[in-house]
Amino acid sequence: MPFCTRCGKELQSNDNFCPRCGLRAGAPAQSVQPPAAEVVPGARGLGRNTLVRLTSEGLQGFQIQPTTFLFFAFVLPVPILALIWYLIQFGSLAFYITLWVASSGLLYDELRWRGLKRAEWGAEQRASWLVPWNSIRMADWNGRTLWFSSTGQARKLSITFNQHDAPSVQQSLTSAGVKYSWRGPRFPAFLTRFTTLAILLFVISQVILISAATLPFVSGEEVVYRGVLNNTTSQLTNSTFFDEFRVIFLNNVQVALGGAIPFLGTIAFGIASYSTGRVIQVIAINQGVSPFRLLLALYILPHTWVEESAYPVAAVAGMLGVTRWRSVTPDDFKRRWNWGSTKLALALGGAGLILLAAGFIETVTTYIGVLALAIWVPLFVGYYLLSRRRGRRNRSAIAAS
Repeated sequence: MPFCTRCGKELQSNDNFCPRCGLRAGAPAQSVQPPAAEVVPGARGLGRNTLVRLTSEGLQGFQIQPTTFLFFAFVLPVPILALIWYLIQFGSLAFYITLWVASSGLLYDELRWRGLKRAEWGAEQRASWLVPWNSIRMADWNGRTLWFSSTGQARKLSITFNQHDAPSVQQSLTSAGVKYSWRGPRFPAFLTRFTTLAILLFVISQVILISAATLPFVSGEEVVYRGVLNNTTSQLTNSTFFDEFRVIFLNNVQVALGGAIPFLGTIAFGIASYSTGRVIQVIAINQGVSPFRLLLALYILPHTWVEESAYPVAAVAGMLGVTRWRSVTPDDFKRRWNWGSTKLALALGGAGLILLAAGFIETVTTYIGVLALAIWVPLFVGYYLLSRRRGRRNRSAIAAS
């Protein structure tokens, strides 16, 4: 039975690399890289479908799942969504696109997770590949994620490492003589947080809405939005409480899901805010009041704030779901709550619950009028209790650390 010439680890007959230190099987001991790189035999990073380990010779890794499996993650939901459309006949394209993105992401991450559980370095050498340090022609490092491309095998990968392995990664790059650039954050840290982005998007959407409600119509625009208002009004005429709630809720869901489509959804969200403002101006003209007065009345009512807060949540979830939330370390990926797809699904579900409450409050408001202002009381109480609970959780986390 052969042994590793560096660390003495017993090797299997089909091992091309030592499972302990990563040295190529049969390589002489004097051919190893400088000793400084030997401190990283256990450092692991995770790519889209690749598990990578740092060795003294280079970056060693293998596919977590066959590409075909991951392809089915995006194809399998399509016939299911077609069946849903056939059964409920809900005609919103945004609904199906967003549902496809969320369900495909969950299935994709589930397959990756199952492949990661099976990843045992000593037993998966047949699928292994190695990118030598001297073949890396470009590398960027930000203390967490390594972007690199190599010659020969023409590999171009983005690998996210566990935080405790970050010093080892940087030391390996330096010891191996790899020229890399420091890729700092493209945006200030606070602009990448979910809450900050949602608040920023909320403010922008309200500026668009108020501007659209107060600025003069361009030629032919008023006719278009009168048609929109008349269509909505016809659906609510002589309707029951449940029918009115259903129309309001489904309309709001379409707006939210349209905004949740990655990148394009942000534009759709802005268009929806503009259209809402224009319809408000048509209503103001019909009632013979100032648009500012009508806006003031709307902002006093609780359902406006509840409803308008859900749209940024869905839009930001769509953006982060395919960008920042996708970079997960191997340790974090072992917990499903850390998956980008899980966070996206939870955020969309939260937005749906907010819109459910907003639709109910708005429907009730049409029946009780100004008495709807009393709904502010339970909303404030709920917010207060939620804030206290979050504060206790944060204090517990600080005390535990």
